[in-house]
Amino acid sequence: MKTAIYLVVSILLSHSAVLAADPTGEPSFEHPLIKDHGGIVVLPDADQQPKPNSKVLLDITSDAKSGNVIKGFDRAALILNQYTQAGAGIENGFKMALILHGPATTAALSDEAYGKHVKPYMKDKGQTKNPNLELLKELREAGVEIFVCGQALAHHGFGTNEVAREVKVAVSAATVNINLQMNNYAYIPFH
Repeated sequence: MKTAIYLVVSILLSHSAVLAADPTGEPSFEHPLIKDHGGIVVLPDADQQPKPNSKVLLDITSDAKSGNVIKGFDRAALILNQYTQAGAGIENGFKMALILHGPATTAALSDEAYGKHVKPYMKDKGQTKNPNLELLKELREAGVEIFVCGQALAHHGFGTNEVAREVKVAVSAATVNINLQMNNYAYIPFH
């Protein structure tokens, strides 16, 4: 009987130790490359680890926010942080591109253009600077290519000369999607 009790207690203790060590239960977020965005939980024993030489295209159409930046940019930072932490980042062949169109087009504007096109209520609140630019600069400096759809610029009434330096103007989002998928980029829509 003592042996059975000892066995049950041992199993319970080892099970509780595993639960206590679970990094997703009480997460500690790391930011190995993009410091203030895209916090990750390190899961070295999880299946499907990031692989070197991966390529991903994030198709960002939503202007929904995560804090004060577009969620799609925070997601890009998260993916980049995951691959960097796993040793499969830019230095190991990882490539990432973002294409902005639809409501996300505004995020591609320079501070001056953003202030020019912002709604009067936001001007009244003094919010005339593009809150996405700092993160876009960090992503660009990390090696991420960032495109905006030229057709979306025209449809929104934005000039190509109003686009921030970190962003390249593409003929269209469809062109970027087609070209990069033909070059084996995995496609992730972010609506």
